[in-house]
Amino acid sequence: MRKELIQVVSRDNGGLVSKKVKAAPYEFTIATRAKWEMVISDEDIEIRAGEFKRVNVKEILLEPDMVAIPCTFTHHAIVSLIKVGAKGGAKPVDNERIVKYAYVLGQENGRIREGDLIAVLNIFPIMFTREALSPKELT
Repeated sequence: MRKELIQVVSRDNGGLVSKKVKAAPYEFTIATRAKWEMVISDEDIEIRAGEFKRVNVKEILLEPDMVAIPCTFTHHAIVSLIKVGAKGGAKPVDNERIVKYAYVLGQENGRIREGDLIAVLNIFPIMFTREALSPKELT
């Protein structure tokens, strides 16, 4: 197993935090059973065509050992979902995560309203197929 020293950069209370971590790639099996979670705006926001923006969304709980993959179909007439972000920044997949942000790209000028369906996430359970190295923070 190839181990690497990497830096994980995340936000904490608006500031950037950088941690040195020893980590390694690992393999997993993704299930054919999944569930859909709706990504729903939790604010009103203006957006322009081609603009990349972060939108607050209603919280979505991702249990440990679950991965989220955005559905490729467009669900909102004004924006496309690029990715989602979790409270507290990046965490290993074997931790619980709470999705709180959607990063979107404006397809045209317009407005996202609180309660709008932005997109759908496909949530898949995973299983590690070999022993994984838990990332270790170095001090």
